[in-house]
Amino acid sequence: MTMETKPIEYQLSRYLADTRFEDLPHGVVQYCKQMIIDSLGVSIPGSLAPGCSEVAALAGEWGGGRGATIMVSGHKTTPPLAALANSTMMHALDFDDTLDASALHTFVNILPAAFAAAETKDKVTGPELITSIVLGVDIICRLSLAISRPLSWIRTATCGGFGAAAAVGKLLNLDAGQMANALGIVYSQTAGNAQGLVEGRLVKRLQPGFAAQAGVTSAFLAQKGITGSQAFLTGEYGFYSLYERGEYDPEPVTRALGDHYTILDLSIKPYPACRMTHSSIDAALELRSGLLGSTGDLDRLDDIRQIQVIGSSMVTQMVGKPFKPGSTPQVDAQFSIPYTVATALLKGEVFLDHFEAGAISDSSVKALADKIQVIASQDLAAKDIFNARMKITLKDGETREATVNIPLGNPARPMDMAMCREKFKRCIDFSGLKFDRDRQETLLNRVENLEKLDNVQEILELMTL
Repeated sequence: MTMETKPIEYQLSRYLADTRFEDLPHGVVQYCKQMIIDSLGVSIPGSLAPGCSEVAALAGEWGGGRGATIMVSGHKTTPPLAALANSTMMHALDFDDTLDASALHTFVNILPAAFAAAETKDKVTGPELITSIVLGVDIICRLSLAISRPLSWIRTATCGGFGAAAAVGKLLNLDAGQMANALGIVYSQTAGNAQGLVEGRLVKRLQPGFAAQAGVTSAFLAQKGITGSQAFLTGEYGFYSLYERGEYDPEPVTRALGDHYTILDLSIKPYPACRMTHSSIDAALELRSGLLGSTGDLDRLDDIRQIQVIGSSMVTQMVGKPFKPGSTPQVDAQFSIPYTVATALLKGEVFLDHFEAGAISDSSVKALADKIQVIASQDLAAKDIFNARMKITLKDGETREATVNIPLGNPARPMDMAMCREKFKRCIDFSGLKFDRDRQETLLNRVENLEKLDNVQEILELMTL
């Protein structure tokens, strides 16, 4: 039996065990470092978001003052709880990376789990960390790309646990058999439904953390000899049968395995809102200058009678409802095309300050958001988050239209390292935390030269304020 004819679970486990840093192309290493900078940057203001300090405090209480580091606060706790707390703050502002083709996040599962596991060893080098991250991301992306069903589970969480277990298993130097056990064990803990998302509850931002937590635990259990399900993906009650009703294509899971690293397919987010809103925001910003004219007169927006946004059925269902803030208005705003489009038109950008309580309650934003209608197109694939068409109708009947096929930040419209550095610094400035420019530059330089770093603990120390 050739490798290609073996079960995909075997192929993935063998790939994870055998791949070395030297196998990674230069571009993969460079992009991994850029993604780390992006993830660390959004974590700092994220630590102040509703729910994050509570999770960090609880994890610290249970840690007994030793173990792995909770970023920003510096509290110590068990590695799984550190992964949970750090993931929650990394994801809270919805400003972390996405795989647009699957509408999910990756680093929020991988990086907190890898850092937590790294602190259990005497030291972990930069190349070891990079390798574990690239492989963990690859697992998440590949598993998700096989899925054909529309969003029901939060794939960031359901696929993310497998990636977290893979990344930690790599840092623990698990062999192929142990790696398969780690993935089989984490499958027993797989969860992440969309109910918290559609209700706008704080638990939505914890779900990747639960996956990261499970990944850490699973890899360490496998190291101790605990066995996991073997057919965790394709068995009668495996992931694809049970969670995705058997609606999947196994070919993307192993396509070009070891030749193409899917980290290169990730997008960096220019706006701190659900990625499904981004093409609509891009369209709004494109139309804004034409609407306001050379004077930039915001009164021109009063001439708008109606705004129609046309997107996929998934986008319409998840982020297209009329904007009505509930008990967690920040989450409601993050997951609303009407709110984010109105903000883009009125403010000329969409950044973290636009999701503060005062901004969300701005009557002018609410009035414009009420004029926005999101419509599902039967011509778009149900899971499409790339395409958005916007039509603005003015009171005199004049119309303005824009179409966006690729949102900013996608590899086809990338944000480069300079843009990531600027985002990083703006995030820290917004947080108001004591993180001076010298410390920022030191951290950025450490990550930009990560392949030369002897101990990644230096990064965690710089992330503790």
